[in-house]
Amino acid sequence: MTTISIENVKKSFGDAHILKSVSLDIKHQEFTVLLGPSGCGKSTLLRIIAGLETQDTGVIKIGDRTVSHLPPKERNVAMVFQNYAVFPHMTVFENIAFGLRMKKAPEQKIKENVERTATLMHIDHLLHRYSGQLSGGQRQRVAVARALAVEPDVLLMDEPLSNLDALLRLQMRAELKAVLEASKTTTVYVTHDQVEAMSLADRIAVMNAGRIDQYDLPDEIYNNPATEYVGSFIGNPPMNFISPTFQRGDIPEGATQLGIRPEDFDVSTEAREDYWPITILTRERLGSHQQLSAELNGQLFRVNIANEIDVSSGNTLYLKPKDDKKRWYSESGKIIL
Repeated sequence: MTTISIENVKKSFGDAHILKSVSLDIKHQEFTVLLGPSGCGKSTLLRIIAGLETQDTGVIKIGDRTVSHLPPKERNVAMVFQNYAVFPHMTVFENIAFGLRMKKAPEQKIKENVERTATLMHIDHLLHRYSGQLSGGQRQRVAVARALAVEPDVLLMDEPLSNLDALLRLQMRAELKAVLEASKTTTVYVTHDQVEAMSLADRIAVMNAGRIDQYDLPDEIYNNPATEYVGSFIGNPPMNFISPTFQRGDIPEGATQLGIRPEDFDVSTEAREDYWPITILTRERLGSHQQLSAELNGQLFRVNIANEIDVSSGNTLYLKPKDDKKRWYSESGKIIL
């Protein structure tokens, strides 16, 4: 059972507190994504799991072993970096075999593992080429195959798709998900891209200034953000946060903000009881729907509506948040209900 347990890990560089008592339990064979903006500590946490950085305090366990102060080679982890790190003077075969040769694996095992992982990554026809003859997507496949070939307990990936163009990134995302499900390797993946996180992850840890704001299933994070920060980071456009001073009906005690996704309104072109009259500022056609920027009592927010509704900038439209989609937040930014 390859689980990962991170207990109260802290890390500072000089006066900069990068990780502030981070705890996380990752299940066997689960794909966990560390998601957050630049500087939130996600790559530092990944490097600490790998042994490339040492935590100031706290404990790292992989399976039933405490690995907090073990060197990387004794942790049985493999890492895929953003820049591929494929050796230009080696063939694809030798690149994939590199980690196995460092471990002094028998030649037969090297051959079997290289061919198996190359087939898994759809590069078995490229084994005799050099990296200079490969595209960016092919080099990334080599890097993943090399990591999987050593049969690690844990696979660590630091923004591995960020150097690819948008179409190739989409293709690689789907392939990567299928490959890792087939390999059944416990995986920790770092990204700032919420679409990547939502599409790949079994669970997402949303990081904010050195802490984890929420660790949960992707749908749970989208539908029930634990903090205003999570709601504002996940979603395109993000969740609206509106002062409820004009809200009729019950407002939970201590609530200072109503959180509601742009798609979670009932819409009417005519005034109706309990509907908010909003002024449309801008309208964008996005193919499957229209996205409106709107104003209500001086507050700005976004609304997604059907293409069939005929509106223009300056029009008045009437909205009502769906009751089961309302989320209430306290002054501290934490969810109440």
